[in-house]
Amino acid sequence: MKTPIIAVLSAVALASSSLASEGWLVDFEKAKAQAAAEKKDLLLDFTGSDWCSWCIRLRKEVFDEDAFKKAAPGQFVLVELDFPQDASKQPETVRKQNEALRDAFGIEGYPSIVLADASGRPYAQTGYQKGGASAYLKHLEELRGKVKLRDAAFKRAEGEVGLEKAKALQEGLDELPESLVAAHYKATLQQIRSLDPADTLGMDAKFGAMQAMRLLGGLLKTKQEAGGEAVRAEADRFLTEYPKFGPRQKQQALMEVLKYLMPPKDNRVALKLMEDVKALDPASEEGKVAEQIRGRVEKMLVK
Repeated sequence: MKTPIIAVLSAVALASSSLASEGWLVDFEKAKAQAAAEKKDLLLDFTGSDWCSWCIRLRKEVFDEDAFKKAAPGQFVLVELDFPQDASKQPETVRKQNEALRDAFGIEGYPSIVLADASGRPYAQTGYQKGGASAYLKHLEELRGKVKLRDAAFKRAEGEVGLEKAKALQEGLDELPESLVAAHYKATLQQIRSLDPADTLGMDAKFGAMQAMRLLGGLLKTKQEAGGEAVRAEADRFLTEYPKFGPRQKQQALMEVLKYLMPPKDNRVALKLMEDVKALDPASEEGKVAEQIRGRVEKMLVK
């Protein structure tokens, strides 16, 4: 009985390894464990291998080149997170993992390359870059410089107290993209808030709103199937719970609702939405865009 079981397990392992390109893993948890053991960072490739032209170009021009294959594994554990049109290429477990990671990292376009430390905490995001493997490796090394500065600032913070500690933590976060900070450095932001309750550094005002907007997107998505009115109601409820939002932040929050409306079914909801956005501040960029959209929606309703 042992031989068939071993054969089956071997076949499963081979099938799993064949899901990704040579040298790339598909299991995120396994990749994190390897990165921690080897003291490396993670390079996550969110790709559409059988439909995304820029993803295919990035692989052909960079990842498949010998220069990249030789150099990149010395710094990174490579992880391919694929979203193929042909679902037969991927087990359901991998598909669900990739979808969860897509949502967690806020991926909206492909290819998206996320660099993260061994714990999975991201510090940079990029995409296709022309110039081939050598230029891309240089680009990645420049991005890795940011995490070194982050870690140096965080290390300094360990020897400080009070506001000085908060300032050191802020310096570390300042090296990172704001969108990544808002989504993945909540514990550090909370620590800064506790050290600087008066928000003299402005971190709460800056990132509190960004975190709230990210939360709003998730809430609105859950109401999409219920229809436009339910989505709008959820947005209104959300805004009552975040009174710190100014007029423009409220406009940006309401504009998020547009992503979840279904024309022509929700055109009247969209019309009212754009009227409300404009009313908050007609002169803002959001107010001007809302007026343009309102005009187009009115024409649809006439038809």
